[in-house]
Amino acid sequence: MTTTADRTAPRILLDTPAKQPELGFPAIAAALATIIRTSEPRFAIGIFGSWGSGKTTLMNAIADELASDQLVIVQFNAWRYEKEPHLIVPLLDTVRSALITWARAAQRRPEAAERARGIARKIGTVVRAFATGLSAQVGLGSVAKVTFDVDKALQAMGAAESDPADSPQSMYFAAFSQLSAAFDEVQAAEFARIVVFVDDLDRCLPANALDLIESMKLFFDLPGFVFVVGVDQDVVERAVQEKFPAHTRPGANGPGAVDRTELEYVKKIFQVPYALPPMTAVQLDDLMRSIYATADLGEAQLGDLKNRVRRYLGYIAVEGRINPREVKRFINAYTLQTMIRPKLDQDTVLALQTLEFRREWEEMYDVVLAESDVFIDALGHYRTGDDSAFENLWPQLGLLPSDLILYLRSPAAEPLTRQPNLDEYIYSLHATRNYNSALTEGYRDVGKLRKELRRVTAEVRTLGDASASAPASEMSAIAARLASFAQQQKDHRRLVRIVETLQRAVARLSASPVQEGGGTGPGDVAEWVRGTGETVDQLQRELRVIRDSFVWSATS
Repeated sequence: MTTTADRTAPRILLDTPAKQPELGFPAIAAALATIIRTSEPRFAIGIFGSWGSGKTTLMNAIADELASDQLVIVQFNAWRYEKEPHLIVPLLDTVRSALITWARAAQRRPEAAERARGIARKIGTVVRAFATGLSAQVGLGSVAKVTFDVDKALQAMGAAESDPADSPQSMYFAAFSQLSAAFDEVQAAEFARIVVFVDDLDRCLPANALDLIESMKLFFDLPGFVFVVGVDQDVVERAVQEKFPAHTRPGANGPGAVDRTELEYVKKIFQVPYALPPMTAVQLDDLMRSIYATADLGEAQLGDLKNRVRRYLGYIAVEGRINPREVKRFINAYTLQTMIRPKLDQDTVLALQTLEFRREWEEMYDVVLAESDVFIDALGHYRTGDDSAFENLWPQLGLLPSDLILYLRSPAAEPLTRQPNLDEYIYSLHATRNYNSALTEGYRDVGKLRKELRRVTAEVRTLGDASASAPASEMSAIAARLASFAQQQKDHRRLVRIVETLQRAVARLSASPVQEGGGTGPGDVAEWVRGTGETVDQLQRELRVIRDSFVWSATS
């Protein structure tokens, strides 16, 4: 039973295609649907776009434009069947199922319905033959070997005769012949063509994506078929690169040679390519209107989205471009945080989240993670005109991106200066962003190392004297914690080497001074701080690599 509280409680935005397409999609869908209706049905359309750019939304809009009993619409989700040993099997089976669905809807036209069932029957024979020929030998763990028995497959299709001269010897030839016979009947059927929409291809591993595209080629010479495939072109090109490495391509490495294998492959597969235009920041209001209209949000959440969240969304545009899926992720991360920790200042939540969502600003966010209290103080000075407030503390921040400068000095970033520190906000955000909690502590230790380096600069005159004892002891404890963390990062062995370098440097700080040509002095301390600071910089960069492996794997 749905209560009043259920109806008014905040909701997340589902990662589903927009029900009311904006951004010019209706006009694009109408044009491509017209091409599908009027052209000879023996071609493929490639809808190219990056992750979250709206490929599924556009394909659904095209399918809606084509809604008619004169076409058979097939929806195939490649990712759902990625674990199948041969993706052509579920692809064919999905076509067969769509034909049966069409036949059931055409019961008042018995002849048309039976013709559709007949085509489905022939396809089913091919599917069964492929399935019969496949045999899997499952090994330990996730290791599996898949083999194909051509004889069994041909027998299942009724194509195996005693005299080789009278029967096909190739499974694909036999399948093509069977499908040709089936689709000759498409011309006589009441439906004019079969339109197959292939989605989520770029969620598959590159090799599997290429496998499906290769399987689709079986249909390309058959009358009656149109494919509409949504894919990130980079995925296809990467798959071609993996299958045909540059060193294996004839003449690819010759003097002045320009190898275009990947581009030519895409051109041969997709006769009608359409690249989705990037969504610009000025179109953000169009996207938000679509969300307001379709998300079924309560009045309070809708008002907060319009009046508070909206002003931050423009800042997550990269080079003036917006990714619709990233917009939804941003809103959902905010919604979840404010539901779990309602006492947090909502504007501070949004201000910090904006800084974290922009990958190009990650060096600044590293500083927030390492020394949030020091960052808050520096930000306050920076906002009042002190251009060197960050650089004085963190030299790597000497040249900030122009859009980051605008953000830090805008009213949107002001809430970051309201808190004594941002620790609670950082932990809250990381809970929604797939962070390793130990990694956050690693950043804290980097911040503590920088504070100790500033302490050494201010208080220590000679390496190994009494004034070096306290910072050396503190840095030694920090390095030990980092060493323990580094040992757990099996895929990041460089981190171990950096921490070992740090430990050797800390040992030098507390060691007895060595007289070398006149003894030690302030210059030695300055040199030690410089060298150790570079090691801490390397450590911070390596932590960023680990952070990216967590955060960005969760958004792909």
